[in-house]
Amino acid sequence: MEASSKLYLDKTRIGVLAVSAMGMAALAITPSYAAMAKYFQLSNTGVQMLTSFPNLFMMFAGLLMGRLTATQINIKTLTLVMIALTAVGGLLPLAFHSNFVFLVICSCLVGLGQGACTNLSQVLIARMLPGALQQSTMGLTTTFTNLGGIIFIMGGGQLATNSTWVQNYWIYLFAILVFIVAICLIPMKPLPVDNATKEDHAPNEKIKLNKYVFYSAFWAFCALLLNNILNNNIALYIAEQKLGSTSQAALASTISLIGGMLCGFAVGQIGKKFRTSSIALAFFLYAISYFIIGFGGSLITSFIGSFLTGAAMSIAMGQFAYLISSIVNKKSVSMALGVYQAINPIGGVVSPFVVNPLSNALHFNVFIIGGFIALVLAVILLVGRYQRNLVHHQALS
Repeated sequence: MEASSKLYLDKTRIGVLAVSAMGMAALAITPSYAAMAKYFQLSNTGVQMLTSFPNLFMMFAGLLMGRLTATQINIKTLTLVMIALTAVGGLLPLAFHSNFVFLVICSCLVGLGQGACTNLSQVLIARMLPGALQQSTMGLTTTFTNLGGIIFIMGGGQLATNSTWVQNYWIYLFAILVFIVAICLIPMKPLPVDNATKEDHAPNEKIKLNKYVFYSAFWAFCALLLNNILNNNIALYIAEQKLGSTSQAALASTISLIGGMLCGFAVGQIGKKFRTSSIALAFFLYAISYFIIGFGGSLITSFIGSFLTGAAMSIAMGQFAYLISSIVNKKSVSMALGVYQAINPIGGVVSPFVVNPLSNALHFNVFIIGGFIALVLAVILLVGRYQRNLVHHQALS
């Protein structure tokens, strides 16, 4: 029986982690931005609608999944539908690619599917795995999200390099592979995994969110605000400071994904060791990484800072999902994670509108500004005792 239970848990974990690999699907087309801007005669801002519009649908997906997963809809079926939606949105442009508006619509479908898969992977962990495995598995989701990002971005870019920008969309065949893995490994009816399972699904239980869900969503918002400083500026910074070539600028972004992927393997252990301060640790790491980039002024320091930024993101996002799922009842997990997934992407959207004006006003580069913002937020996290209070509330519950 034990061997059977272990096999069930191993298969389920692999299936769920495969779903989390869809977390950066909307970025697959970014390597072809320059070619697409030239083809459609668009500005850089215009072609960036292919990723900015999907962000809105990712936020909508968080709330939508929070509601749908609280109903009687089978969660595996819902997951398969959303993976299929991502594949359809990504592959349709191979047949119809002469109209830019149609490409934006397809990207929005990908964004909806991506946002749903990000939420569903965390809900699947909370529902299908025992508490002892949840923290480490949620940490590993960041590894697989970054691994998926590397496959989507680098694979798509390679396809476009060998042919035209249209071929970039073939990388969405990866979504079909994830679909097959999910069919084979995620159970349709999960087995009881904790002694508390029956109690957790009591029929009179209601959806109830507490203040720590919204506190966590706010700090995740801040983490995304900080993280997008790197995403929005590292290539421009390397080019403007004449630190390296365009390919080296792209490599800096990939190194960030590698940092996140490798750190994801240790997030569970970091969460246990820094039980009341792991989020503050992530913000301190953001500060260190941005100071290294901003004050270092070289290609090597840019690579080091990018790696540490990815590690900081991995720690923060791996911990937020676990903390939120641990402070609400089982029936409320999907809605709590939906609220979290709806709020935190806004940080990425507003990042340039916060950081760029400060950079212009104070005459420091954006990375130095980002480092100071991260440092201040880390201190507030420690002094305000956000995570310590949350863990205390969790223990009382």
